[in-house]
Amino acid sequence: MSDATHAPEQSGDEPGAGPGPSSLRRRLLWVLVLFVGGGAAAGVLWERLAEPATGLAYEGGWYLEPAGPDLSFQAVALYVVIAFPLGLLLAVLVGRWRGHERVTVLAVLVAAGLGAAAMYAVGHALGPPDPQALAAGSPDYTELPAELGLTAPDRDSVPWHSTALLALPGGAMLGLVGSYLGGNWATARRARG
Repeated sequence: MSDATHAPEQSGDEPGAGPGPSSLRRRLLWVLVLFVGGGAAAGVLWERLAEPATGLAYEGGWYLEPAGPDLSFQAVALYVVIAFPLGLLLAVLVGRWRGHERVTVLAVLVAAGLGAAAMYAVGHALGPPDPQALAAGSPDYTELPAELGLTAPDRDSVPWHSTALLALPGGAMLGLVGSYLGGNWATARRARG
């Protein structure tokens, strides 16, 4: 047989061929870039809007002044208020791409987790330094701001050990499920009418 009688094989990358391996890789890359870039931008916003609690240096240590949970958790609440809607919005955008839904759900979950970590890392890096380290060399009663973290600014706490990091992935999963369910409902409604 000659080559003219064989139909060309579709690789999946040609228009009208459906989602193929190359388009899936591009989608996964875009999902990753979208969430990590969005998380980094949200980290800048978080740092700009957060007003760090203040404390005093005393005998080489740093103490929150005035003490209280409402002052020490303001940054955590602000993180959640920014991260949850961001995850929701980005997932709705990603959910508009149809095909490979299972892979997309896993990609969004991983990318949203990385985006949450990027948001924390950027905000924390731009925020004030560790007040415990600064208090060690400061005279008593020197006012120092708390570092931007997701836990209470206690001496032994790790600033990123918090369930607040689940806000962006939680919003993303809700947005993706809503996008898939709402998109299917709207498509079925248009098909009937």
